Amino acid sequence: MSLSDVKLLFQVRNNALHVKVGKRDTLETQLANCQERLTNIDSEFENLSKASIFLQTLSDTTRQQILDKISSIVTDALQKIKDKNLTFRMDLSTSGNQVDLKFIVHDKVLQMDQDILQSAGGTIADIVTFPLRVSLLLKWDPELSRVLIMDENLKFVSVADQEPVSDFVRQLTEQLNLQVILVTHSETISSKAHRVFKVSKSDGVSAVAESEH
Repeated sequence: MSLSDVKLLFQVRNNALHVKVGKRDTLETQLANCQERLTNIDSEFENLSKASIFLQTLSDTTRQQILDKISSIVTDALQKIKDKNLTFRMDLSTSGNQVDLKFIVHDKVLQMDQDILQSAGGTIADIVTFPLRVSLLLKWDPELSRVLIMDENLKFVSVADQEPVSDFVRQLTEQLNLQVILVTHSETISSKAHRVFKVSKSDGVSAVAESEH
């Protein structure tokens, strides 16, 4: 085999290696994103499970009143942010001494239900869980502080939905006199805030400064 043949073979195999490395890097990125989404789903599941436990402690009449009120708030969020044909409800059933609570998004056009803990996409789940948390915060007894801290809870909301979801967050906080401290990397979402603070890091030291917007 001549030297030129060796060089050509090396180039071919080197190119093939770079292609495989690129595919590996892509798969690793996808895996990291899936793991992050799984962590977020686990967090959503925990919050919704807490909501179910909370509702189980209430009387039938009080429980239904709260279910109706929360469903109304969440439906309003879905229709303003995502689709006017979407509605939200909570299906409550009792088997033995156990109360089962399902969180359902209904599409009036498709006539289809989605259980957000089982099949709904990230954007829908994030949109639903925000007003749900707000509702539970306001209904909790004894009354809690009207401050809600959200750490990247809207990170899986699609780019197209970021502006309407941030408008809804601001509108809801003003209507309910509620303070939301929202951590986000989205400039679109942060641009709707009443006040914005940016965190920077230099030489291992973090600094926080208010930003004009």
